[in-house]
Amino acid sequence: MRSFRTILRTPRHRIFSLVLVCIVSSVAHPSFPSAPDHGWLDGDLGQILRLRGMTFVASEGSANEIVLHAESAQFYPDHDVADLETVDVKVAPGSGRVGFEMQCNRGRLNLSSQDFVAEGNVVGTIQGGRQFEALWVAYDEENGILYTDEPVLITEEGGRYRGGGFRYFIHEQRFRLMGGASIVQDP
Repeated sequence: MRSFRTILRTPRHRIFSLVLVCIVSSVAHPSFPSAPDHGWLDGDLGQILRLRGMTFVASEGSANEIVLHAESAQFYPDHDVADLETVDVKVAPGSGRVGFEMQCNRGRLNLSSQDFVAEGNVVGTIQGGRQFEALWVAYDEENGILYTDEPVLITEEGGRYRGGGFRYFIHEQRFRLMGGASIVQDP
């Protein structure tokens, strides 16, 4: 009986092995839709600082408005942007604004605008107990909108819902499920 190494020495089997590896790789790592790219890192990146344990706090008066913690980060001082790994975000309730919390595998924070894009196993809770799960969620500070255009699962006291995305208007405390909303029924 020939060994596996002997079989791989023939050109025909090497090609078969390469094709098999490519097929397995594409199955093992499905491509997910990507979050929006706001062009925050366009142009020359300049200096890059690698950080372990980054915390960003935005305050209004004596209150912490936004607290973001990441296990590690790459900070681009020329752009005032940070790429983050293993992220926890808390936006506190304030005058005319409902708070929310969110965790994700990675994110990008624009420190100037306080906008944030979360990617990878995004799970969050909006004040009042409404929970969301999505591949990516973005926060637009200026317009007060938390949103995604990808499939989302929403869980609240009244049930569970799926949709093609959502918009949460923070200042108005108004929630809109997008794209073919459906009720999820548990067995």
